[in-house]
Amino acid sequence: MKTIFYNFLYSLIFFQFVAPFCSIAQSVIKGKVTDPKGKPVPFVNVFVKNSISGASTDTLGFYQIKTKETGNHFIAVSAIGYDTISAFVILENGKEYVQDFKLKEKVTNLGEVTISAGSFDADNDRKIAVLRPIDIYTTASAAGDIVGAIQTLPGTMKVSDQTGLFVRGGDASESATIVDDMVVQDPFFSDVPGIAQRSRFSPFQFKGVSFSSGGYSARYGQALSGVLELNTNDLPEKTTLSLNLNLAGASVSGAKLWKNQSFEATINYTNLTPFYGLVKTNYDVYNPPIGLGASAKWVWTNSNHDILKTSVNYSGYSSGIDVVNPEMPDSTLQFDLKNTYGIGSVYYKHYFTEKTYSTISGSYSSNGDNVSWGGLPYEKTDWRAQGRAELLSDISENVFGFIGTEVQRYDVNQTSDTSKFAYQETQAAAYAEAEWKPVRWLGIKPGIRYEYSRLLNRGVLAPRLAAAVKVSEYGQISIAGGVFYQNPEDKYLLVGERPNFQQAVHYIANYQYSSEDRTFRVEGYYKSYNQLVRELYGTYDPNPYRIITSPVDNSGHGYAQGIDVFWKDKASIKNLDYWVSYSYIDTKRLYENFPVMATPTFVSKNNLNLVAKYSIGKTGFMISGTYSFATGRPYYDPTSNQFLSETSPVYQNLAISLNYIFTIKKVFGVVYISGDNVTNYHNIMGYRYPYYPPYDKYPIIPAMYRSVFVGISLSLTPFKKEDL
Repeated sequence: MKTIFYNFLYSLIFFQFVAPFCSIAQSVIKGKVTDPKGKPVPFVNVFVKNSISGASTDTLGFYQIKTKETGNHFIAVSAIGYDTISAFVILENGKEYVQDFKLKEKVTNLGEVTISAGSFDADNDRKIAVLRPIDIYTTASAAGDIVGAIQTLPGTMKVSDQTGLFVRGGDASESATIVDDMVVQDPFFSDVPGIAQRSRFSPFQFKGVSFSSGGYSARYGQALSGVLELNTNDLPEKTTLSLNLNLAGASVSGAKLWKNQSFEATINYTNLTPFYGLVKTNYDVYNPPIGLGASAKWVWTNSNHDILKTSVNYSGYSSGIDVVNPEMPDSTLQFDLKNTYGIGSVYYKHYFTEKTYSTISGSYSSNGDNVSWGGLPYEKTDWRAQGRAELLSDISENVFGFIGTEVQRYDVNQTSDTSKFAYQETQAAAYAEAEWKPVRWLGIKPGIRYEYSRLLNRGVLAPRLAAAVKVSEYGQISIAGGVFYQNPEDKYLLVGERPNFQQAVHYIANYQYSSEDRTFRVEGYYKSYNQLVRELYGTYDPNPYRIITSPVDNSGHGYAQGIDVFWKDKASIKNLDYWVSYSYIDTKRLYENFPVMATPTFVSKNNLNLVAKYSIGKTGFMISGTYSFATGRPYYDPTSNQFLSETSPVYQNLAISLNYIFTIKKVFGVVYISGDNVTNYHNIMGYRYPYYPPYDKYPIIPAMYRSVFVGISLSLTPFKKEDL
């Protein structure tokens, strides 16, 4: 398998750097795109009709197209919410043309409702996007991690001692990550006990990010709480070469653009020795993470706007750290980890007509962890193969719909000392959804999904419904709800237990005010948990890595209810963009080995995030800050008469980052420095107790209190400053 992968990778690299190409004279078309009020419109498509030549406008509305086309052509502009307009031009090689465009809003889209309950969009292509990918990248506390930025939105909780995305009272297993329609089986770096790991994704890999904290589309399943959906970039705008050097390692990446195809490759070396040499840690990192990774991507398109995207990614690293002994919290154990991860994917979109198209996608991924924990061997391997096909169509001016099907096959194997566990699963699903807007102020989106599990030998039907009503020029009310199912967790399936699907029912309602530069949103929800897996015998054991010995059933249940508030403003103060998010949650469950209904240990009732970014005029400097606050989380005290009644101190974190954009001749770059928990606040996430008396308590603390990170990114390809 590795030999095939490396041969393929070498072939792609040879194709990029050795393949000759012709030097043919080109014509240049450039100009500016503005809205009806004369304001620039960024990130819209400008293209030569019946060709693959095109470009996107920058943040100031300017575009530039280089094309080898000659003769009579139409230059067209296409943007969501506006009429497609075009201009006639006679193209000749070597000549330059200036063509400006002033867009007109579609009559059917003036004040048109958008169904938004439960979801946030970060997308360069949508007028209604709450965030852009650049917002994610420049959020101080995120450290360039998509999930880190998503955790500043309402409905999420940052759990510093556990890995995953925690949504509205759901644990990490209840959220799914999707890339180009494919489920990512291992979206985070391998788990280290007591230390949260970052996701495997960089924001600039993606043209769109959609986060749903509930009531999500019938397109997806197997997630009781939420879905993070990512869509990768299409053709790059130009050929590029860039370098990146920071306290965690170095990388080099390049993209080669031809007429109707592109190839991108990245090689990265990870070594956190400089980082851990600079910061003070609360645990002994005796082997800082060191690894090597590579990725490649090929994209092809044609004049019909069909697109084919293929990608491969492979990485491996090792690390060693002392972690707390879960049975004796006054001592530590050495945790040695070696991880290998690989994924390959393909995505194809074909247009039958301008309004009807199909998508076909597939992927294969594998992950392997080889661990020595306190001298005892532990190994876990898994792989997943999957495919999906959809047919989508604008059935009429008022109706958009799609139908689809997916099949997934995955295998999980675990060896703990001398014990071996394994299971194999095949899941199949079919779904359909429509969005009907009988008038511009009303939208209704019904959906239905059928799922079947071969492992559980059961099938379920999951209806979904969302709707929205426009109540003013910028305000609307949305609702969403539905039934959601998910397999039991690996720890039960690995030991041979086969309970039923777990179920959650979502009810969501929100009000959203959204103008060009301001967004206000308040959302209330209720989530009912049913058929949760419950262990029937034994006493409560807080160790999440325990091996299940009790029989189980689906008698567990619970609820989560709360309110989320979000405010984003980039108009009140020049050069300042900020947002505020607040979440309140009340949730209890009777599940796993809980003896009674209780709030899980990963839940904070109140969560507040303040994010601000300020650009200092034309100096090239931008400063960003994020303040996070959360009330204490429940923890287990064996001396207490009430289960999970004690709570930890409040959580506080202030992160600050400074970015400087510079140019030296034709080299463009960004220097960045960021600090996390700059006030050095000593957060405590809870307490651990020994298994046996005397029950002395020991605080659960993060891997480090305060940290600093420094890096530089260089582009050897000319860019406009605002593009960096």
